[in-house]
Amino acid sequence: MEINSCINFILSNTQNAVHNYFKRQLQDYDITPSQYALLHCLYVQDGLTPSQLAQALRLDTSSITGILGRLEKKGLIDRIYSQEDRRSVSIHLRDEGKALWALVDRVIEEANAKITAGLDEEHYQQFLSALKIIERNTAEE
Repeated sequence: MEINSCINFILSNTQNAVHNYFKRQLQDYDITPSQYALLHCLYVQDGLTPSQLAQALRLDTSSITGILGRLEKKGLIDRIYSQEDRRSVSIHLRDEGKALWALVDRVIEEANAKITAGLDEEHYQQFLSALKIIERNTAEE
């Protein structure tokens, strides 16, 4: 098979290009695309646990732990430990996190629009559908 016809090669190159573009767009805000995604989850539903965040973002818990540590260090989130069970923790956006999310969400919307320019709504929906089919086809039986 020609490398340029291999779906893994095509998707990897495209994902890297998109990720790097988003990273450049967010660099002025001192936030990464993964940190944005986590802030987004908390903006939609504050108080999630690290395992709920990992599941929502399809990341392993050790990756989530690292992202949470960096966001906490920046003063954007708080970890609130349960009084009944100190092992149980929920993550909450601080006001600073909400303010930053509002700024970077606009940046992400603009980046999405630029990257998908030239795709009308029908083609965009077909693209999303094709990606879902590809993902479903990779599921282990």
